[in-house]
Amino acid sequence: MSELYNCCTEGREPDWKQFNAIEIGGCIDDNEEGDESTHIVGGIPANEAEFFTVYGHLIEGGAEAITDCDSYEQAERIAGIFAEKTGYPIHVFC
Repeated sequence: MSELYNCCTEGREPDWKQFNAIEIGGCIDDNEEGDESTHIVGGIPANEAEFFTVYGHLIEGGAEAITDCDSYEQAERIAGIFAEKTGYPIHVFC
């Protein structure tokens, strides 16, 4: 199950009580050439995204990354698993 939570500390399931929705967002790594660090940018349209992240929307505002996915279809499937588990709606931002 840790692949469902690959953005979470030690791959552990998050505390779902801090969220009120599940979000899917398109992302790119916008680091400069030769720079080995990462600089992730979200809010990317699906046709331009390098990968997709499933987030929990925080009740207090903002979002927390839960898992990164290689494809939109994978993100949609995993978001569905989370929504079924929590009863939260899914919002797509890509």
